[in-house]
Amino acid sequence: MTGDESQGVLLRQLREAAETRDPERCQFLLKALFMDLEFFSALAVAVERAQSFLETFELYYPGGQFARKILTQMVNTGTAPARLPPEAQRDFDYPGAANYMKALSDLGHALQPGPLPPRIGFLVSATVNAIMAELVEHYYGRRMDDWRALRANEASAEARVIAYAFWTDEEVALLDTDHWLGVADSVEAQFRRQLR
Repeated sequence: MTGDESQGVLLRQLREAAETRDPERCQFLLKALFMDLEFFSALAVAVERAQSFLETFELYYPGGQFARKILTQMVNTGTAPARLPPEAQRDFDYPGAANYMKALSDLGHALQPGPLPPRIGFLVSATVNAIMAELVEHYYGRRMDDWRALRANEASAEARVIAYAFWTDEEVALLDTDHWLGVADSVEAQFRRQLR
């Protein structure tokens, strides 16, 4: 099987995993695909996901322009600060914001020197957290009482019921699948660019 055929199989499998909402399989396949891409092509996919939540983040945190600056630095120079700035160290309690901070942190780790496999792992984690930021904001942004109850005691039986309702919500399921299919499309576009 040629590299192109292998990539085609992995992309098909990623789309199937997205349709069945198999998060572990999605992450495994994305890592395999990222390992086949040039590093900065894989970075572009992860940054694209992070950029899709940027305006939402800035809406709820008007003082959070550091996120835009970090993403701009990554796109323009292929570098990131060694650590997030002090203003990023606060508790971001609006739904999805903590996931977004984790995505930015993971992107920063991916751009630090070191062996490739862990750096690719950070890109996968950044992609997952950027998607989760969107899903969490979409669902809990309209259910702030549930969000507060979930954050108050994440180990409680009530929190498990709330989290289950989130994960099985029909709109969340559709968005989750759409976002992962979008990631597959972005990866495929990056493979095409590499062939030019």
